[in-house]
Amino acid sequence: MELWNAISPFLTLGVQMLDLGLVALIVYWLYRLTKGTSAIPIFLGLLAIYLIWKVVTLMGMRFLGEILGQFIGVGILAIIIVFQQELRQFLFSIGDRASFKQPPAWLTNLLPQRHAENRVSLPVEEIVRALEGLSKRKEGALIIIQRSSDLSIQIQSSTKLVADIYAPLIEAIFHKDCSMHDGGLYIAVGRIRGVRCVLPVSQSNHLPVELGMRHRAALGLSEGTDALIWVVSEETGTISLALEGELRRALHPNDCREIMHELLGSGNQ
Repeated sequence: MELWNAISPFLTLGVQMLDLGLVALIVYWLYRLTKGTSAIPIFLGLLAIYLIWKVVTLMGMRFLGEILGQFIGVGILAIIIVFQQELRQFLFSIGDRASFKQPPAWLTNLLPQRHAENRVSLPVEEIVRALEGLSKRKEGALIIIQRSSDLSIQIQSSTKLVADIYAPLIEAIFHKDCSMHDGGLYIAVGRIRGVRCVLPVSQSNHLPVELGMRHRAALGLSEGTDALIWVVSEETGTISLALEGELRRALHPNDCREIMHELLGSGNQ
């Protein structure tokens, strides 16, 4: 009993610290989802009102506390309406089955690489050749490479096409006279799985005005998944990569090769 009385304050403090840490993690996660969108001022405003309500409640200001409490109650519905896209991405990232299958990246780097022989080989050189050819001819392209995230929910529609990955085929699909050049080309498990894919468009207000729908669609998909999305601009021929909500622009084919070897594994050729 004396031992319990001795450690009880430390357990209480530990639980409180864990509670505070989890709340901070959720707030940070929501901030990352809304960063760069028109929803961020609303998110910060609602957070400020909630903090004021808690302070008012602690100070015993009953009438103002009741008014703010009613506002907070109605605000739950407002949050669902205003943040419907962000909440969709938030729930998708939590419910993504792949996130339960694999450990975090920092832990993966510490663990021994087992079952490497079971990885599906991806012909990186064919994709690089296709990107280089499309870039030289300034033919717009959007190439989606699935990693661990399941993209079946995010890709809203597509035309099924199962084929091996060859540079001439990819370049032919994105030729301006081909009926399949609109939308994205979807690669998964080492093969082409679909064309004319329709993707969610990023709602960020901080994107350069010269970026077209391909870049916005690539960013929209990257915000909720870990996929690699390559974009070739039909105006400038510039190669870009959308990854985890960020856009890397003006990439050289050698950069593309190194990135894919780094993120997909050095065993891919």
